[in-house]
Order: sequence, then structure tokens, then C-alpha cells
Amino acid sequence: MTAVCPHCKGKVTLATVLREKDVKDGAIETLYACPHCKAVLGFTFMG
Repeated sequence: MTAVCPHCKGKVTLATVLREKDVKDGAIETLYACPHCKAVLGFTFMG
């Protein structure tokens, strides 16, 4: 599956999206960013 970054119009896939995970007090926060322009595409929070 391919998506398009709304900022730079670059192609983004699950294989190429940048992920940064942060664990605090047992909760996991993940930031997803475009691999081309580094714009934030979304967050997930599990805790």
C-alpha cells in the first residue's frame, strides 16, 4: 500500500515511513514521519 505525503507529495509506504518510539511509565508513543520531508504524519499512543 502506498500513500502520498500531504506536505511534499512524496510516496510513503509502511516500509519507508520513519518511526520514532518513546516509552514512558509503561506507555508507548510512536511518531510517524515522511521519509522525504520529515513532516509528522501521525502518532499512536498505547498505554
